[in-house]
Amino acid sequence: MTTRTAALLAAALAIAAALGYWGVSAYRKSELQKAVTALVEDTSERLQAAFAIETGTAPADQTVGRLDDHAQEVDKHVLELRGMSASPNRALVDAAEEYMLTVRQILRNQAASHRYRIQVSASDRALRDHMRAAKRRSASWIQEALRAKDRLEKDYFDYRLSAEALARLLESYPDARKKLALHVGGALLADEAAATSARRRALDSARRLAGEVERARQLAAVR
Repeated sequence: MTTRTAALLAAALAIAAALGYWGVSAYRKSELQKAVTALVEDTSERLQAAFAIETGTAPADQTVGRLDDHAQEVDKHVLELRGMSASPNRALVDAAEEYMLTVRQILRNQAASHRYRIQVSASDRALRDHMRAAKRRSASWIQEALRAKDRLEKDYFDYRLSAEALARLLESYPDARKKLALHVGGALLADEAAATSARRRALDSARRLAGEVERARQLAAVR
């Protein structure tokens, strides 16, 4: 084999190796894109379903259960994403993780807000019933009234924390969506307008409940 032939053979082998590496790299990137897209699509569908639940007529306890289920499934998606090799497309994986974490927290706080709202309503009823039931305000009656008011305040505090967190997360959703849309397209992701409407409903609900709690406080003023 002449020196020229050897050089040509070496060059051909180098080109073949480069093409092979490029082919494997492209394949891995394509497979990662498919896997991440599937997780993102299911996550988005669950968020859209959660927004629809907000406007439905299902009993409150069923609503909480369904929201919890969605949050748990998205949490599994986050773990699955973190188990993938991100090297073929780190930017895609990072954007997908931020998006899914945002959705997971939205779902968790939606569920928590509903759960605590149920507790606030129950505490409110218990306090009102107690305040209206007594003909004479004995020492024991006053103590029970104070305990009932404390339960209401605690439940309302928990509700307010979750409702405020939910509003912040819904406000941040468009940013997470925008980053991921650069990699998977916007059509695949939960609608930004739906998140805006959900935030408005959450704030309206929080204002209404604040008014109800304030009226209960006035009723519970022990003289």
